[in-house]
Amino acid sequence: MMLSSASLTRNHTLLVAASTSAVLCAVLTCTTILRHPKRKRATQGKDIFVFAHPSERNEKILASATDLLSEPWGFENCHLASALAVIRMSPFWGSWGQLVTRRTEKLSTPEGGDIEVEFIEPLGMQQPPKSNVPMIILLHGIMGHNREPYIEQAALHIAVEKRWRAVILNYGKLRVSESGTSILGGYNFVDGGDLNFLISHIRKYHDGFLGAIGFSMGGAKLVHYLCRTREHCQLDAACTISSPLDFTANNITVHEPDTFVQRMYHFVVTAALKVWVLKNWNEIKKHPNAKKMQPFRRTSSGLLWWIQATKVTDVDNAITIHTRGYDDIHKYYDDATGAHRLREDVKIPFLCVTALNDPFVPKEIIPGEDVALANENIFIVTTPRVGGHIGFWVPGKGCWATKGSLSFFDSVKLHIKKKPRSYFVRRKASFRAAHYLQRTSSTKLTNYFKFIAHDSIQNLLRDGENDDPATVSKSESFDSQ
Repeated sequence: MMLSSASLTRNHTLLVAASTSAVLCAVLTCTTILRHPKRKRATQGKDIFVFAHPSERNEKILASATDLLSEPWGFENCHLASALAVIRMSPFWGSWGQLVTRRTEKLSTPEGGDIEVEFIEPLGMQQPPKSNVPMIILLHGIMGHNREPYIEQAALHIAVEKRWRAVILNYGKLRVSESGTSILGGYNFVDGGDLNFLISHIRKYHDGFLGAIGFSMGGAKLVHYLCRTREHCQLDAACTISSPLDFTANNITVHEPDTFVQRMYHFVVTAALKVWVLKNWNEIKKHPNAKKMQPFRRTSSGLLWWIQATKVTDVDNAITIHTRGYDDIHKYYDDATGAHRLREDVKIPFLCVTALNDPFVPKEIIPGEDVALANENIFIVTTPRVGGHIGFWVPGKGCWATKGSLSFFDSVKLHIKKKPRSYFVRRKASFRAAHYLQRTSSTKLTNYFKFIAHDSIQNLLRDGENDDPATVSKSESFDSQ
Protein backbone atom coordinates (compact mmCIF):
# COMPACT_ATOMS: atom_id res chain seq x y z
CA MET A 1 0.00 0.00 0.00
CA MET A 2 1.39 3.38 -1.01
CA LEU A 3 1.48 6.03 1.69
CA SER A 4 0.83 9.67 0.83
CA SER A 5 3.36 12.36 1.67
CA ALA A 6 0.94 13.71 4.28
CA SER A 7 0.78 10.30 5.99
CA LEU A 8 4.56 9.97 5.97
CA THR A 9 4.94 13.45 7.41
CA ARG A 10 2.38 12.70 10.15
CA ASN A 11 4.08 9.41 11.03
CA HIS A 12 7.48 11.08 11.15
CA THR A 13 6.08 13.83 13.39
CA LEU A 14 4.54 11.26 15.74
CA LEU A 15 7.81 9.33 15.98
CA VAL A 16 9.81 12.48 16.71
CA ALA A 17 7.28 13.61 19.34
CA ALA A 18 7.21 10.17 20.94
CA SER A 19 10.98 9.84 21.14
CA THR A 20 11.40 13.39 22.42
CA SER A 21 8.79 13.02 25.14
CA ALA A 22 10.13 9.59 26.15
CA VAL A 23 13.65 10.97 26.63
CA LEU A 24 12.36 13.98 28.55
CA CYS A 25 10.24 11.84 30.85
CA ALA A 26 13.11 9.42 31.51
CA VAL A 27 15.55 12.19 32.36
CA LEU A 28 13.20 14.37 34.36
CA THR A 29 11.86 11.55 36.49
CA CYS A 30 15.33 11.29 38.01
CA THR A 31 15.54 14.98 38.86
CA THR A 32 14.20 17.04 41.71
CA ILE A 33 11.84 19.14 39.61
CA LEU A 34 9.35 16.29 39.37
CA ARG A 35 6.64 16.30 42.00
CA HIS A 36 5.18 12.81 42.22
CA PRO A 37 3.74 12.61 45.75
CA LYS A 38 1.61 9.95 47.28
CA ARG A 39 -2.06 10.80 47.23
CA LYS A 40 -2.90 12.98 50.20
CA ARG A 41 -5.17 15.86 50.96
CA ALA A 42 -3.82 19.21 49.83
CA THR A 43 -3.06 21.95 52.33
CA GLN A 44 -5.28 24.98 51.79
CA GLY A 45 -3.13 28.06 51.18
CA LYS A 46 0.01 26.06 50.45
CA ASP A 47 -0.66 23.39 47.82
CA ILE A 48 -4.01 24.66 46.63
CA PHE A 49 -6.48 27.54 46.98
CA VAL A 50 -10.19 26.67 46.94
CA PHE A 51 -12.88 29.34 46.87
CA ALA A 52 -16.62 28.64 46.96
CA HIS A 53 -19.79 30.13 48.40
CA PRO A 54 -20.11 28.91 52.02
CA SER A 55 -23.44 27.17 51.55
CA GLU A 56 -24.35 23.76 52.93
CA ARG A 57 -24.71 22.35 49.39
CA ASN A 58 -21.25 23.52 48.36
CA GLU A 59 -19.64 22.14 51.50
CA LYS A 60 -21.10 18.72 50.69
CA ILE A 61 -19.90 18.93 47.07
CA LEU A 62 -16.36 19.81 48.09
CA ALA A 63 -16.25 17.21 50.85
CA SER A 64 -17.09 14.46 48.34
CA ALA A 65 -14.71 15.68 45.63
CA THR A 66 -11.69 13.90 47.13
CA ASP A 67 -9.51 13.92 43.99
CA LEU A 68 -10.02 17.65 43.56
CA LEU A 69 -8.78 18.32 47.09
CA SER A 70 -5.81 15.95 46.85
CA GLU A 71 -2.32 17.41 46.53
CA PRO A 72 -1.79 18.51 42.91
CA TRP A 73 1.06 17.00 40.93
CA GLY A 74 3.09 18.11 37.93
CA PHE A 75 6.42 19.66 36.95
CA GLU A 76 7.35 22.78 38.86
CA ASN A 77 8.96 24.28 35.76
CA CYS A 78 5.88 25.81 34.14
CA HIS A 79 7.37 25.96 30.64
CA LEU A 80 8.35 22.31 30.70
CA ALA A 81 4.94 21.31 32.06
CA SER A 82 3.20 23.34 29.35
CA ALA A 83 5.35 21.84 26.59
CA LEU A 84 4.77 18.25 27.71
CA ALA A 85 1.02 18.82 27.58
CA VAL A 86 1.22 18.81 23.78
CA ILE A 87 4.44 17.07 22.70
CA ARG A 88 4.41 13.88 24.73
CA MET A 89 3.42 10.61 23.09
CA SER A 90 -0.23 9.64 22.82
CA PRO A 91 -1.55 7.92 25.99
CA PHE A 92 -3.48 5.58 23.67
CA TRP A 93 -0.17 3.85 22.96
CA GLY A 94 -0.20 2.58 26.55
CA SER A 95 -2.22 -0.19 28.17
CA TRP A 96 -5.25 2.06 28.72
CA GLY A 97 -5.61 2.50 24.99
CA GLN A 98 -6.54 -1.19 24.70
CA LEU A 99 -9.45 -0.75 27.11
CA VAL A 100 -11.50 1.69 25.04
CA THR A 101 -13.06 2.06 21.62
CA ARG A 102 -12.95 5.26 19.63
CA ARG A 103 -15.04 6.26 16.65
CA THR A 104 -15.39 9.48 14.71
CA GLU A 105 -18.72 10.78 13.47
CA LYS A 106 -19.71 13.75 11.35
CA LEU A 107 -22.98 15.36 12.36
CA SER A 108 -24.61 17.18 9.45
CA THR A 109 -26.30 20.47 10.32
CA PRO A 110 -29.33 22.05 8.62
CA GLU A 111 -27.09 25.04 7.87
CA GLY A 112 -25.17 22.99 5.32
CA GLY A 113 -22.05 22.13 7.33
CA ASP A 114 -20.91 19.27 9.49
CA ILE A 115 -19.43 18.89 12.95
CA GLU A 116 -16.72 16.31 13.60
CA VAL A 117 -16.92 14.57 16.98
CA GLU A 118 -15.12 11.57 18.41
CA PHE A 119 -16.64 9.16 20.93
CA ILE A 120 -14.35 7.39 23.41
CA GLU A 121 -16.17 4.58 25.23
CA PRO A 122 -15.20 1.71 27.57
CA LEU A 123 -14.48 -1.54 25.79
CA GLY A 124 -17.49 -3.86 25.95
CA MET A 125 -20.03 -1.11 26.67
CA GLN A 126 -23.53 -2.01 25.58
CA GLN A 127 -24.45 -0.63 22.15
CA PRO A 128 -26.31 1.56 21.91
CA PRO A 129 -25.25 2.74 25.39
CA LYS A 130 -27.86 3.26 28.07
CA SER A 131 -29.22 6.79 28.19
CA ASN A 132 -28.29 7.21 31.85
CA VAL A 133 -24.53 6.66 31.38
CA PRO A 134 -22.82 10.01 32.13
CA MET A 135 -21.30 11.79 29.14
CA ILE A 136 -18.53 14.39 29.21
CA ILE A 137 -17.83 16.76 26.31
CA LEU A 138 -14.17 17.73 25.84
CA LEU A 139 -13.11 21.00 24.18
CA HIS A 140 -9.49 21.40 23.07
CA GLY A 141 -7.31 24.51 23.00
CA ILE A 142 -6.47 27.08 20.36
CA MET A 143 -3.91 24.99 18.45
CA GLY A 144 -5.50 21.66 19.26
CA HIS A 145 -7.56 18.88 17.79
CA ASN A 146 -9.05 15.62 18.99
CA ARG A 147 -5.65 13.84 18.98
CA GLU A 148 -3.85 16.16 21.39
CA PRO A 149 -2.22 14.21 24.29
CA TYR A 150 -3.99 16.18 27.03
CA ILE A 151 -7.37 15.61 25.36
CA GLU A 152 -6.70 11.89 24.89
CA GLN A 153 -5.52 11.64 28.51
CA ALA A 154 -8.77 13.23 29.70
CA ALA A 155 -10.82 10.88 27.51
CA LEU A 156 -9.04 7.85 29.00
CA HIS A 157 -9.67 9.05 32.55
CA ILE A 158 -13.36 9.32 31.66
CA ALA A 159 -13.72 6.01 29.81
CA VAL A 160 -11.33 3.76 31.77
CA GLU A 161 -11.46 5.07 35.34
CA LYS A 162 -15.06 6.27 35.45
CA ARG A 163 -16.50 4.03 32.69
CA TRP A 164 -18.38 7.01 31.32
CA ARG A 165 -18.54 8.23 27.72
CA ALA A 166 -16.23 10.95 26.41
CA VAL A 167 -17.20 13.10 23.43
CA ILE A 168 -14.49 15.26 21.82
CA LEU A 169 -15.68 18.23 19.76
CA ASN A 170 -13.10 18.80 17.03
CA TYR A 171 -13.82 22.40 16.08
CA GLY A 172 -10.38 22.87 14.51
CA LYS A 173 -11.95 21.99 11.15
CA LEU A 174 -13.80 24.97 9.76
CA ARG A 175 -16.92 24.91 7.60
CA VAL A 176 -18.62 27.88 5.92
CA SER A 177 -22.40 27.61 5.59
CA GLU A 178 -24.06 27.33 2.19
CA SER A 179 -25.26 30.91 2.54
CA GLY A 180 -21.65 31.97 3.09
CA THR A 181 -22.58 34.30 5.94
CA SER A 182 -21.76 32.11 8.94
CA ILE A 183 -18.89 29.86 9.93
CA LEU A 184 -19.14 26.61 11.84
CA GLY A 185 -16.19 25.67 14.02
CA GLY A 186 -12.76 27.18 13.68
CA TYR A 187 -10.72 29.43 15.93
CA ASN A 188 -12.99 31.88 17.74
CA PHE A 189 -14.28 32.60 21.22
CA VAL A 190 -17.76 33.99 20.66
CA ASP A 191 -19.68 31.51 18.51
CA GLY A 192 -21.46 28.71 20.34
CA GLY A 193 -23.28 27.25 17.35
CA ASP A 194 -21.24 24.06 17.06
CA LEU A 195 -21.22 23.39 20.81
CA ASN A 196 -24.94 24.08 21.12
CA PHE A 197 -25.68 21.79 18.17
CA LEU A 198 -23.67 18.95 19.73
CA ILE A 199 -25.40 19.36 23.11
CA SER A 200 -28.79 19.50 21.38
CA HIS A 201 -27.96 16.35 19.41
CA ILE A 202 -26.92 14.48 22.56
CA ARG A 203 -30.02 15.59 24.47
CA LYS A 204 -32.26 14.02 21.83
CA TYR A 205 -31.50 10.58 23.30
CA HIS A 206 -29.60 11.23 26.53
CA ASP A 207 -31.29 12.40 29.73
CA GLY A 208 -28.47 11.38 32.04
CA PHE A 209 -25.66 13.52 33.43
CA LEU A 210 -23.98 15.68 30.79
CA GLY A 211 -20.88 17.67 31.68
CA ALA A 212 -18.20 19.53 29.76
CA ILE A 213 -14.50 20.23 30.27
CA GLY A 214 -12.82 23.02 28.31
CA PHE A 215 -9.05 23.27 28.07
CA SER A 216 -7.47 26.68 27.43
CA MET A 217 -9.43 28.37 24.62
CA GLY A 218 -11.98 25.56 24.78
CA GLY A 219 -12.76 26.74 28.29
CA ALA A 220 -13.33 30.31 27.08
CA LYS A 221 -15.69 28.93 24.44
CA LEU A 222 -17.50 26.89 27.10
CA VAL A 223 -17.92 29.85 29.46
CA HIS A 224 -19.28 31.93 26.61
CA TYR A 225 -21.93 29.26 26.03
CA LEU A 226 -22.80 29.04 29.74
CA CYS A 227 -23.20 32.78 30.14
CA ARG A 228 -25.30 33.24 27.02
CA THR A 229 -27.72 30.36 27.61
CA ARG A 230 -27.99 31.07 31.35
CA GLU A 231 -30.74 29.00 33.00
CA HIS A 232 -31.49 27.28 29.68
CA CYS A 233 -28.06 25.68 29.49
CA GLN A 234 -28.49 21.95 28.93
CA LEU A 235 -25.32 20.91 30.73
CA ASP A 236 -25.49 19.67 34.31
CA ALA A 237 -22.00 20.88 35.28
CA ALA A 238 -18.95 22.37 33.59
CA CYS A 239 -15.23 22.85 34.19
CA THR A 240 -12.45 24.89 32.65
CA ILE A 241 -8.76 24.04 32.94
CA SER A 242 -6.07 26.69 32.30
CA SER A 243 -8.54 28.94 30.50
CA PRO A 244 -8.08 32.71 30.00
CA LEU A 245 -11.50 34.23 30.58
CA ASP A 246 -10.52 37.86 30.06
CA PHE A 247 -9.29 39.13 26.67
CA THR A 248 -9.51 42.84 27.37
CA ALA A 249 -6.51 45.04 28.06
CA ASN A 250 -6.23 43.37 31.49
CA ASN A 251 -4.73 40.35 29.73
CA ILE A 252 -1.21 41.64 29.22
CA THR A 253 -0.09 38.31 27.77
CA VAL A 254 -2.37 38.88 24.77
CA HIS A 255 -1.99 42.63 24.30
CA GLU A 256 1.47 43.46 25.66
CA PRO A 257 3.87 40.49 25.42
CA ASP A 258 6.95 42.31 26.73
CA THR A 259 9.23 39.45 27.77
CA PHE A 260 11.17 37.15 25.45
CA VAL A 261 9.24 34.11 26.70
CA GLN A 262 5.86 35.74 26.06
CA ARG A 263 6.91 36.80 22.57
CA MET A 264 8.15 33.29 21.87
CA TYR A 265 4.81 31.81 22.94
CA HIS A 266 3.02 34.25 20.65
CA PHE A 267 5.33 33.30 17.78
CA VAL A 268 4.67 29.57 18.26
CA VAL A 269 0.90 29.99 18.55
CA THR A 270 0.78 32.35 15.56
CA ALA A 271 2.79 29.90 13.47
CA ALA A 272 0.29 27.16 14.35
CA LEU A 273 -2.60 29.45 13.42
CA LYS A 274 -0.99 30.18 10.06
CA VAL A 275 -0.87 26.45 9.41
CA TRP A 276 -4.53 26.26 10.41
CA VAL A 277 -5.36 29.04 7.90
CA LEU A 278 -3.59 27.11 5.14
CA LYS A 279 -5.46 23.91 6.00
CA ASN A 280 -8.79 25.75 5.89
CA TRP A 281 -7.84 28.04 3.00
CA ASN A 282 -10.57 26.92 0.62
CA GLU A 283 -13.28 27.19 3.26
CA ILE A 284 -12.27 30.66 4.42
CA LYS A 285 -12.15 31.90 0.82
CA LYS A 286 -15.88 31.13 0.52
CA HIS A 287 -16.65 33.85 3.06
CA PRO A 288 -17.94 37.08 1.46
CA ASN A 289 -15.46 39.11 3.52
CA ALA A 290 -12.44 37.12 2.32
CA LYS A 291 -11.29 40.02 0.14
CA LYS A 292 -10.97 42.19 3.24
CA MET A 293 -8.60 39.73 4.88
CA GLN A 294 -4.97 40.71 4.41
CA PRO A 295 -3.58 37.14 4.12
CA PHE A 296 -5.84 36.51 1.10
CA ARG A 297 -4.73 39.56 -0.87
CA ARG A 298 -2.55 38.81 -3.87
CA THR A 299 -0.43 41.86 -3.22
CA SER A 300 2.78 42.70 -1.41
CA SER A 301 0.78 43.56 1.73
CA GLY A 302 -0.64 40.04 1.77
CA LEU A 303 2.84 38.53 1.49
CA LEU A 304 4.17 40.84 4.21
CA TRP A 305 1.47 39.67 6.60
CA TRP A 306 2.65 36.08 6.33
CA ILE A 307 6.18 37.22 7.13
CA GLN A 308 5.51 39.84 9.78
CA ALA A 309 2.57 38.42 11.76
CA THR A 310 4.03 37.15 15.02
CA LYS A 311 1.21 37.72 17.54
CA VAL A 312 -2.21 36.21 18.04
CA THR A 313 -3.73 39.68 17.75
CA ASP A 314 -2.30 39.89 14.21
CA VAL A 315 -4.37 36.86 13.21
CA ASP A 316 -7.50 38.19 14.88
CA ASN A 317 -7.08 41.59 13.23
CA ALA A 318 -6.49 40.13 9.78
CA ILE A 319 -8.99 37.24 9.73
CA THR A 320 -11.12 36.59 12.80
CA ILE A 321 -12.96 39.91 13.10
CA HIS A 322 -13.90 39.82 9.40
CA THR A 323 -15.30 36.29 9.54
CA ARG A 324 -17.26 37.11 12.70
CA GLY A 325 -18.70 40.41 11.53
CA TYR A 326 -16.70 42.80 13.75
CA ASP A 327 -15.21 46.10 12.65
CA ASP A 328 -12.94 46.46 15.65
CA ILE A 329 -10.72 43.90 17.39
CA HIS A 330 -11.40 45.41 20.81
CA LYS A 331 -15.14 44.89 20.40
CA TYR A 332 -14.45 41.27 19.51
CA TYR A 333 -12.27 40.79 22.60
CA ASP A 334 -14.88 42.49 24.80
CA ASP A 335 -17.54 40.08 23.56
CA ALA A 336 -15.20 37.12 24.00
CA THR A 337 -14.53 38.00 27.66
CA GLY A 338 -16.57 35.93 30.08
CA ALA A 339 -14.93 36.76 33.41
CA HIS A 340 -17.30 39.62 34.27
CA ARG A 341 -20.35 37.48 33.45
CA LEU A 342 -19.56 34.69 35.91
CA ARG A 343 -21.17 36.41 38.90
CA GLU A 344 -24.69 36.54 37.46
CA ASP A 345 -24.97 34.40 34.33
CA VAL A 346 -23.64 30.96 35.30
CA LYS A 347 -26.60 28.88 36.47
CA ILE A 348 -25.03 25.41 36.82
CA PRO A 349 -22.17 24.15 39.03
CA PHE A 350 -18.98 25.45 37.41
CA LEU A 351 -15.38 24.64 38.36
CA CYS A 352 -12.46 26.84 37.25
CA VAL A 353 -8.98 25.28 37.67
CA THR A 354 -5.92 27.45 36.97
CA ALA A 355 -2.26 27.41 37.95
CA LEU A 356 -0.75 30.63 39.27
CA ASN A 357 2.41 29.88 37.27
CA ASP A 358 0.51 29.57 33.98
CA PRO A 359 2.60 31.36 31.30
CA PHE A 360 -0.51 32.06 29.19
CA VAL A 361 -2.95 33.19 31.91
CA PRO A 362 -1.77 36.19 33.99
CA LYS A 363 -2.59 36.08 37.69
CA GLU A 364 -4.49 39.34 37.38
CA ILE A 365 -7.27 37.82 35.24
CA ILE A 366 -7.80 34.59 37.19
CA PRO A 367 -11.21 34.70 38.94
CA GLY A 368 -10.82 35.08 42.69
CA GLU A 369 -12.69 34.61 45.94
CA ASP A 370 -15.02 37.56 45.29
CA VAL A 371 -16.43 35.84 42.19
CA ALA A 372 -17.06 32.59 44.07
CA LEU A 373 -18.79 34.38 46.95
CA ALA A 374 -21.07 36.24 44.53
CA ASN A 375 -22.42 33.09 42.85
CA GLU A 376 -23.20 29.82 44.63
CA ASN A 377 -22.52 27.87 41.43
CA ILE A 378 -18.90 29.01 41.07
CA PHE A 379 -15.97 26.96 42.42
CA ILE A 380 -12.48 28.43 41.98
CA VAL A 381 -9.37 26.26 42.39
CA THR A 382 -5.83 27.58 41.88
CA THR A 383 -2.47 25.90 42.39
CA PRO A 384 0.47 28.09 43.41
CA ARG A 385 3.41 25.82 42.54
CA VAL A 386 2.57 23.37 39.76
CA GLY A 387 0.43 23.19 36.65
CA GLY A 388 1.72 25.61 34.06
CA HIS A 389 -0.63 25.66 31.07
CA ILE A 390 -2.60 22.37 31.04
CA GLY A 391 0.48 20.83 32.66
CA PHE A 392 -1.03 18.95 35.65
CA TRP A 393 0.52 15.71 34.43
CA VAL A 394 3.27 13.27 35.38
CA PRO A 395 4.05 9.85 33.88
CA GLY A 396 2.09 7.02 35.43
CA LYS A 397 -0.47 9.19 37.25
CA GLY A 398 -2.24 11.05 34.51
CA CYS A 399 -3.74 14.52 34.79
CA TRP A 400 -4.57 15.81 38.27
CA ALA A 401 -6.88 18.56 36.96
CA THR A 402 -8.95 16.13 34.88
CA LYS A 403 -9.25 13.65 37.74
CA GLY A 404 -10.28 16.51 40.03
CA SER A 405 -12.89 17.67 37.53
CA LEU A 406 -14.40 14.20 37.27
CA SER A 407 -14.46 13.96 41.05
CA PHE A 408 -16.29 17.29 41.10
CA PHE A 409 -18.84 15.99 38.55
CA ASP A 410 -19.36 12.85 40.63
CA SER A 411 -20.04 14.99 43.67
CA VAL A 412 -22.48 17.21 41.78
CA LYS A 413 -24.36 14.11 40.62
CA LEU A 414 -24.54 12.90 44.21
CA HIS A 415 -25.71 16.10 45.89
CA ILE A 416 -27.81 17.79 43.20
CA LYS A 417 -30.60 15.46 42.21
CA LYS A 418 -32.17 16.03 38.83
CA LYS A 419 -35.66 14.97 37.84
CA PRO A 420 -36.03 12.88 34.67
CA ARG A 421 -37.16 14.92 31.66
CA SER A 422 -39.26 13.75 28.76
CA TYR A 423 -38.12 13.94 25.15
CA PHE A 424 -40.33 16.96 24.48
CA VAL A 425 -39.03 18.85 27.50
CA ARG A 426 -35.45 18.28 26.31
CA ARG A 427 -36.34 19.48 22.80
CA LYS A 428 -37.90 22.64 24.24
CA ALA A 429 -34.72 23.24 26.21
CA SER A 430 -32.71 23.03 22.98
CA PHE A 431 -34.94 25.65 21.39
CA ARG A 432 -34.69 27.95 24.40
CA ALA A 433 -30.90 27.68 24.44
CA ALA A 434 -30.79 28.58 20.74
CA HIS A 435 -33.12 31.49 21.41
CA TYR A 436 -30.80 32.91 24.05
CA LEU A 437 -27.73 32.44 21.84
CA GLN A 438 -29.54 34.26 19.02
CA ARG A 439 -30.77 37.06 21.27
CA THR A 440 -27.33 37.71 22.78
CA SER A 441 -25.42 37.53 19.48
CA SER A 442 -23.60 40.77 18.67
CA THR A 443 -23.22 40.23 14.94
CA LYS A 444 -26.41 38.24 14.16
CA LEU A 445 -24.49 36.32 11.48
CA THR A 446 -25.20 32.85 12.84
CA ASN A 447 -28.74 31.48 12.76
CA TYR A 448 -28.63 29.40 15.93
CA PHE A 449 -32.07 27.96 15.30
CA LYS A 450 -30.64 26.14 12.28
CA PHE A 451 -27.97 24.61 14.49
CA ILE A 452 -30.42 22.82 16.75
CA ALA A 453 -31.73 19.42 15.76
CA HIS A 454 -34.01 19.32 12.73
CA ASP A 455 -37.27 18.53 14.50
CA SER A 456 -37.04 20.95 17.43
CA ILE A 457 -39.51 23.61 16.32
CA GLN A 458 -41.99 21.06 14.94
CA ASN A 459 -41.98 19.18 18.22
CA LEU A 460 -42.48 22.39 20.12
CA LEU A 461 -45.59 23.19 18.14
CA ARG A 462 -46.85 19.62 18.06
CA ASP A 463 -46.66 19.37 21.82
CA GLY A 464 -49.12 22.23 22.06
CA GLU A 465 -47.31 24.25 24.70
CA ASN A 466 -46.06 27.82 24.55
CA ASP A 467 -43.55 28.07 21.71
CA ASP A 468 -42.15 31.45 22.70
CA PRO A 469 -38.89 30.77 24.58
CA ALA A 470 -38.85 34.29 25.99
CA THR A 471 -41.94 33.57 28.10
CA VAL A 472 -40.71 30.33 29.66
CA SER A 473 -40.63 30.51 33.44
CA LYS A 474 -37.27 30.37 35.17
CA SER A 475 -38.77 27.83 37.55
CA GLU A 476 -37.72 25.14 35.05
CA SER A 477 -34.04 25.96 35.45
CA PHE A 478 -31.50 23.41 36.63
CA ASP A 479 -31.09 25.03 40.03
CA SER A 480 -34.74 24.66 40.90
CA GLN A 481 -34.72 20.96 40.06
